[in-house]
Amino acid sequence: RARRWTVKAWKPADGLITSPESSDEARAAIAAHAPALRSFSPTALEQLAQCPYRFVLRTILRLERREQPEAIETLGPLERGSLVHEAQFELLSELRAAGELPVRATSLDAARDRLDATLDRVAARYRERLYPAIERVWNDGIAAIRADLREWLRRMSEDLEWTPSRFELSFGPVGRGAERDPSSVPDPVALDVGLSLRGSIDLVETSASGTLRATDSKTGKAKVKPEAIIAGGTSLQPILYALVLEKLFPAQPVAGGRLYYCTTRGDFQSITVPLDELARDAARLLAETLTSHFDRGFFPAAPSEKACTYCDYRAVCGPNEERRARQKQPQPLAQLVRLRESR
Repeated sequence: RARRWTVKAWKPADGLITSPESSDEARAAIAAHAPALRSFSPTALEQLAQCPYRFVLRTILRLERREQPEAIETLGPLERGSLVHEAQFELLSELRAAGELPVRATSLDAARDRLDATLDRVAARYRERLYPAIERVWNDGIAAIRADLREWLRRMSEDLEWTPSRFELSFGPVGRGAERDPSSVPDPVALDVGLSLRGSIDLVETSASGTLRATDSKTGKAKVKPEAIIAGGTSLQPILYALVLEKLFPAQPVAGGRLYYCTTRGDFQSITVPLDELARDAARLLAETLTSHFDRGFFPAAPSEKACTYCDYRAVCGPNEERRARQKQPQPLAQLVRLRESR
């Protein structure tokens, strides 16, 4: 481990890296996960730009932090996000079934009543599952979510251009018991750029002319710049989901995708990425970079700036991988750097 600091060349000890001494079995094990042979989720692909070694540990080896069951004191970001998504899915599904979409000012009060009932039902399920330690803190958290969802619904009623049409549109395998739209498909979607994708689109919206838009809802702070396309390979849902919609609904034009930070924490910011040639070029760059790493069997611990700060695998790598990687030969990372520098 110590020699990694004194050797300029990238060695197997620097991550998951094949060498002339690597066995055929090792090479075959890596090749079995190549883009031509398996599907990936956009979230998994985002790990590549953050750190190729993290991508391998999470996506191929599927290592996860061990969770210790305990009563929660407050809703964490993951629980809060899941609760919001479930409430949105159930509300929109009910509104669609009742023929009450789109929501407009004249129907907002009725939709708000339905929202309150939906949130009460979803929150009760989460309370039973999470067993909160402090009742008042739990209630305050649900009250904050209710305020955010009401504002999300009000803003939806003012959007005269786009109507919610499909919710949790999945493609490929989904978790047991996961909610999915009736238009979902069981198989991953193969894109022309050379990627096979699986996942679920939070929201598909349709314009009056029949144009589609893919929306990925976020419940945290807005971290992506408004002018971003793939944000250096770290924000892939808008473009990849838009390309998926093209394949699933070839008779309808697709405008693009967007990130919607649908809470007060994210200031209800909407970042739209049009599906133009720049976006398609960015998707091709992603696919080329992924293929390059698999072709070379080269997944080093080469984190982007500050990627180690909250990484689950610091215990595996150590705290100084960003500084150590800067001392290594830069040429093997040239393709990855291109991805990281993309808009």
